[in-house]
Amino acid sequence: MLDQLFGASLTTHPGGSDMNAAMAKLADELREKGSKPYIIPGGGSNAIGALGYANCALELVNQANDQGLQIDHLVTATGSAGTQAGLVTGLCATNSQIPLLGIGVRVPKQQQEDNVFALAEKTCELLGIPDAVKRDDVVANCDFVGEGYGIPAESTIEAINLFARYEGILLDPVYSGKGAAGLIALVRNGTFKKGENIVFLHTGGAQALSGYRGAFGF
Repeated sequence: MLDQLFGASLTTHPGGSDMNAAMAKLADELREKGSKPYIIPGGGSNAIGALGYANCALELVNQANDQGLQIDHLVTATGSAGTQAGLVTGLCATNSQIPLLGIGVRVPKQQQEDNVFALAEKTCELLGIPDAVKRDDVVANCDFVGEGYGIPAESTIEAINLFARYEGILLDPVYSGKGAAGLIALVRNGTFKKGENIVFLHTGGAQALSGYRGAFGF
């Protein structure tokens, strides 16, 4: 609705289409017409986009230092890779020693970790700190994807309900809901030790909730 309100030109493609290939094709067509298109990848997940979360890591470390807070684990949702790649770059660049765990929302563990590491390498190069991130720094748990991207699992719905009713925090069914579902499960199974300080990075997305009303039985 907002795209239409702002007068953007929209094109639609079938589910499962190669998004990057479709954007490249449209960009070529626009160049032939004399336009100068700028391609923004899905999730803004290129090296420039990842800088936002590299800065987020710096802000988080500074806040923790100011409060004398030791962060034992940082947990967040990971999808198109930009969030986790930027965070791990910032954490490694500052030698924070804070382990980062991405809860995957769309692809298997190996693929997700490879995507994140590849983007983290590019982000490090852009910052002039090549090799700051090692492959072992990139860790993802993709046990909470469910049936696929954008399809909330039962654990996703449970997490959204718990955060809303007990904390007044709104999560979304695509990203932060699945990330929180992973966090809750890891707390329940004893992955995190009692007394450890766990930071969950909420990446937003509450606007998507109304589009999933049926998943909550409302």
